[in-house]
This record gives sequence, C-alpha cells and structure tokens, in this order.
Amino acid sequence: MADNLEEVLGLATALGQALRRHPRYTLLREADARVRADKPATEALDAYNRAASTIGRKERAGQPVNVDEKRNLERLHQTVAANETIKAFMRAHADFAELMRRMNDTIHNAMSEPEEAEAPAQAPAQAEPPKA
Repeated sequence: MADNLEEVLGLATALGQALRRHPRYTLLREADARVRADKPATEALDAYNRAASTIGRKERAGQPVNVDEKRNLERLHQTVAANETIKAFMRAHADFAELMRRMNDTIHNAMSEPEEAEAPAQAPAQAEPPKA
C-alpha cells in the first residue's frame, strides 16, 4: 500500500484555502473584528465571562453561590444578549459552525463508504493457436 500522506496533506491545504475564501468565514472574521472594535461589547463579554467563571469555580469547589452573584450573571447575560454587535457575531459563528459540521459529516461519510472492491485479476488472454 502506497503512503499517500502528501496527497492527503495537499487536499487538506486546498480545503483550508477554500474555507478561507468561503463567504461564511469572511462574515465570521468581519463580525469578530466588529466585536473587538466595539468597546461596550467587549467589556460586557469580559464582565460576563468573569462572573460565569467565578460562579463555575465556586460550584466545582462545592461553595455556595449567593443570589446577588446569580442576579448579576443574569443581568450581564441580558446585556450581552441585547448587544447587536454580539448578536451578529453569534449568527456568523453559528453559520460557520454549520458549514464545518456539514464538511465534517461529508468527510466522515466518505470515509465510512465501503471500499470499492478491487476488480478480480483477469486471467491472461489465451493466445490463439497459430494458423497454418
């Protein structure tokens, strides 16, 4: 069996380049840049992530989470969810994730297909008897 690593890597490179040019990836990159440039959005996300991390850490350690912490997390969640820049990013992220899921499913299905049966070796054609 020949090692077709170079062929596989070449196809992976081509796939990566095609994904980079895909409109869903372009929209995701643009939405990400808009979130990074939107100071209220980044501050809201940072505050939400810090609060969620604190609560998660307490829960894992078996420590009580007080009502004010839960209310604050919910308030921060609502702030994040209401931000139009973040909503646009989440839509672009979901669209790109769908593309990646479909691509992975396609690859998996191609790998799961039964291998083509090799054609049985044919017996060499018998030479015709010489004509006299």
